[in-house]
Amino acid sequence: MLKQMGRTSQALLIIFYVLMTVKAFEMEIIPASRIVAQIGDTLILTCNTTGCASPSFSWRTQMDNPLGGTVNNHRTYSTLTMNPVSIANSHDYLCTVFCGKKEKKEKSIKVELYSFPSDPVIEISPSLAAGQPVTVTCKIPDVYPSEYLEVLLKKEEHVLQEKYFHEDDSANTETKIVTYSFNPTVEDIGKEITCVAKLPIVSMDFEPKERVTSQKLNANFGPQNTIITASPGNSPMEGDPLKLTCVTESNPPPQIVWRKHLADESIEHLIENNVLSIPHAHFTDSGLYICEVINLVTNKTEKATVDIVIQGAPNIAELSIEPSTTVQEGENVTIQCSAESNPPPKIILRRKSDSADMGPYSEGRILLLPSVTFLNGGDYECVAENKFGKSKSEITFNVEYGPKNTMISVIPAAAVKEGETVTMKCTSSGNPAPVISWKKKKANGESEKIFQDETLTIQNIKSQDQGLYECEAYNQFGKEEKAVKLLVQVPPQNITVLVYPSENVKEGENVTITCSTYSNPPSQMVLKKVHQEKEIILPSVNGTFILYNVTKNDTGRYLLDVFNEVGNNIKVIEIAVVGRLEKTDLMIPVIIAFSCVTAIAVPVAAILIYLSRKAKINGSYSLVKALRLKV
Repeated sequence: MLKQMGRTSQALLIIFYVLMTVKAFEMEIIPASRIVAQIGDTLILTCNTTGCASPSFSWRTQMDNPLGGTVNNHRTYSTLTMNPVSIANSHDYLCTVFCGKKEKKEKSIKVELYSFPSDPVIEISPSLAAGQPVTVTCKIPDVYPSEYLEVLLKKEEHVLQEKYFHEDDSANTETKIVTYSFNPTVEDIGKEITCVAKLPIVSMDFEPKERVTSQKLNANFGPQNTIITASPGNSPMEGDPLKLTCVTESNPPPQIVWRKHLADESIEHLIENNVLSIPHAHFTDSGLYICEVINLVTNKTEKATVDIVIQGAPNIAELSIEPSTTVQEGENVTIQCSAESNPPPKIILRRKSDSADMGPYSEGRILLLPSVTFLNGGDYECVAENKFGKSKSEITFNVEYGPKNTMISVIPAAAVKEGETVTMKCTSSGNPAPVISWKKKKANGESEKIFQDETLTIQNIKSQDQGLYECEAYNQFGKEEKAVKLLVQVPPQNITVLVYPSENVKEGENVTITCSTYSNPPSQMVLKKVHQEKEIILPSVNGTFILYNVTKNDTGRYLLDVFNEVGNNIKVIEIAVVGRLEKTDLMIPVIIAFSCVTAIAVPVAAILIYLSRKAKINGSYSLVKALRLKV
């Protein structure tokens, strides 16, 4: 129980300390309760708070006059900005702060104004001349409040005029004037006239409260002996600073105006100052400069001139292509280059990729390209050079044209073996780059689009892939086509062997062996007889072999080798020859007749077999008599 009470006490103590450390709701105005400001300046009043997370602010004058300023509220403070301060701001300003709905605080500040912005201005008229009456005028500009103004006009230490404006109750700023007239003597020339203006407002803390201006009683003359000095000289380098100073003799000081003669004979007004400064001289700053000096008192004017020439390496101002940087073949094109420099530059226009003695070339600012072709495209450069250096600039010229130089390359070759991979690549030049598509000729002569890209790859090629392939290169300016014939080489296959009348014959009969196959290129065939001592080879180029008047010696195993450039296939034929019958009977005429029929039927049968298979055999074979070779 005691432990629990102890913990409760500690918690209450912590809460008490926290409450003690929380700041109370307070506010202040910065500056303090009173501020003195000069009319025309900027004045910022700040209303600041502490101890309130989200205060709200309001500003007003105690007489509910317009604020005459801009209010900006921030998180914990608010500002009232008067820019510029005017007489209308001479009020007591009240800032009210609300913290929540219950807490409210207010403070006020008094704004007091004055105006004493500049030194007095002394004017002496007419021009000073001994024995002639003159009037000295002292002007104190924009004074407020003028009832405090005191003015003292002196010649050396002698007081000429003293004036107080205590009875002046003007509510605005005003320029106050004090005048004094007298007849100067020769001794007065060179003496100093002084005007002392004071605004001694005891209740206001500001500086200065006294302003003084002096002017000597000098005779008016000039302008005369006006000259211009140029630094560093009349011909500075481009990029260097240039300073022109106009020096003259005049009293009072004259008005000085700088002007420049332009190329079109017009005159450009520059500045009204005795010094004309150009931080970084450019070629366009070259020209005739005029300093005009005007004495408004003597009503006299004098001029001085200087010719400035800016020197330096060339600067290419323009490099252009007409009618455009992108044209079509056949158009006429003009490339122009202009450069600024002094002395004038030598200009060379040419295509960057061409050697010095080849291609379009111009030693001038214009290069003409009549009826351009795609060969004229590329980067062109302008080179401008003088004794101070040279400058280069480049521009890209683009010639649009239809496809040209279309070519097809086949890897590994246009004739490939069945099952291999063949890659056909079509290349073409054109601008814009041509679109490449592939077509294949069908059996009816029409072309069928099969692929769109420059590279056509056929993997595991088949005999049906053989044919004429066409590459078409196309863009909006035309098209161009190229073709390649693709041959698929196939080794002998689907071999059929027919032996007539059969593999078992009698002596004296003829044996016809006919072989058909499919291959590409067409196959050659060789019939070999395997013998213990020697080998008999029967060649053929058309697929038919005839063994005439066979004997028992012709019995044996025959190998039919069918081959082309791609491969070969061997078929085995077993032929058995039995002895002929010795008896002669009535069947002999029949046999002779049958033999005659057979002699005719065998070639006919071979022809029929050939015609029946022609549709699937690549190449044709005719029945011819084979030659028997003994090796």
